[in-house]
Amino acid sequence: MTKVQKYEVVKSYKDFEVRNYAPFITVSTHESGNILSAGNQGFRKLANFIFGGNAESRQIPMTTPVTQVPIDNGYEVSFVMPHDTAMSDVPNPSGDNLQIAEHPAVKMAAIRFSGTVGDNTFSNNEKKLKDLLLAQGIEFEPTPIYARYNAPTTPFFLRRNEVLLVIDKS
Repeated sequence: MTKVQKYEVVKSYKDFEVRNYAPFITVSTHESGNILSAGNQGFRKLANFIFGGNAESRQIPMTTPVTQVPIDNGYEVSFVMPHDTAMSDVPNPSGDNLQIAEHPAVKMAAIRFSGTVGDNTFSNNEKKLKDLLLAQGIEFEPTPIYARYNAPTTPFFLRRNEVLLVIDKS
């Protein structure tokens, strides 16, 4: 069974949650294109890395979500390493221009939805989450994190997708 990135729900609202995420490590790639093409290209590279296509030929357990952050002309596509992985335990990439990064604990707002995903699905839910946060007087960083939790073989109506926004810590 695939493990989910660790977080604790701080507060549940009618249409969204506020969560505390423990520190985590990601392996990422920058891909050009729309959300679907960048996601597919990035997923293949990242899956290769965790299935042993790294300098140590070591396999790493799959975790969810797979995230995408909009960047110039594309997306940063990332896998989160298992929560008990130290930076020194992550094998070095052997190609594909992958980057490994450590992230501190963070508080984020999350809106969950099911179904298939695309540019409009994520952007519509991003707008909804931003409107909900503004209505609650909660400050946030504007760059969204789009998260997908299921394999493409999962029936669309059972898929878990989320838009995450980092909440302003000031």
